[in-house]
Amino acid sequence: MADVLRKMLVVEDEPLMASLLAESLTSAGFDVEKVHNVADARQIITTFDPDLVLLDISLGDGPTGVHLAHAIHRTSPEIAILVLTKHPDAKTASRDGLDLPPGVGFLRKHLVNDKDYLLDAIEKVLSDKAAEVRQDITEGNELAALQPQALSILRLIAEGYNNAEIAIRCDLSVKSVERWIERLYRDLQIEAKGAINPRIEAARRFFTVAGIPERKVDQ
Repeated sequence: MADVLRKMLVVEDEPLMASLLAESLTSAGFDVEKVHNVADARQIITTFDPDLVLLDISLGDGPTGVHLAHAIHRTSPEIAILVLTKHPDAKTASRDGLDLPPGVGFLRKHLVNDKDYLLDAIEKVLSDKAAEVRQDITEGNELAALQPQALSILRLIAEGYNNAEIAIRCDLSVKSVERWIERLYRDLQIEAKGAINPRIEAARRFFTVAGIPERKVDQ
């Protein structure tokens, strides 16, 4: 009796990257399907029943890979999850500051040097050793300790929005946004009345850790 191929679902919104990953994983002996957004992923999971989902965080408009990871963890906890993304961590990548559920592996695309490295990470996650595959957990990330609301506001500052617009997008009053920003300065040890503009310094800290965020004008 022939061995049953393990099933892999690739969720990646960049068609070329999705095809390259699918081709590489197929050649490694996996039965692979690929989709480009969360809606299609949730639909195919019920019929394809993958052993592991390999997903990016940024998946265009709508829910992110972080939201999909939580949905899978909630409804199909037996499915292993490995994030492969350009972002340094999940919290700074999502607008709501949502972190990944437990038991999820995390690889940064530019740190994956070759196929063997990726396959080794996949085997670890499939063997319930996701804790060994967490490139998002690094020392010196000063944003990691921020509360989700604070991180969301910091991200919007980095995107260039003023307090009035941030209040609208976070469903807060302008006064509440101002208080959150004051707390941000304290948490990041930024002098509010120093020689350096604190808002620009806060944005610079975000850029250093997470890169320049994509700005979505419409919500």
